[in-house]
Amino acid sequence: MKNDVQMQQDVLVALEREQHSVTRTVGVEVHHGVVKLAGNVGDDATKRRAERAAQGVDGVTHVLMDVDVSSGRPAPHLDYGT
Repeated sequence: MKNDVQMQQDVLVALEREQHSVTRTVGVEVHHGVVKLAGNVGDDATKRRAERAAQGVDGVTHVLMDVDVSSGRPAPHLDYGT
């Protein structure tokens, strides 16, 4: 089974594949298979794609979305527990 850091990296890769700009505006936190995405995206479609990308990562059990649809808000600093 993957640890949280490995899963976080996999989610970041999935987000990068889905939409390059998402990785600059959305932070990823993982705790025992639960992924939290937090930050800002430009539209609802991008938000849905980010959620689907995270859900598609092996080992992810649930995705919590704290993603706003607007512009200008920087990505939050998340404590990754490392």
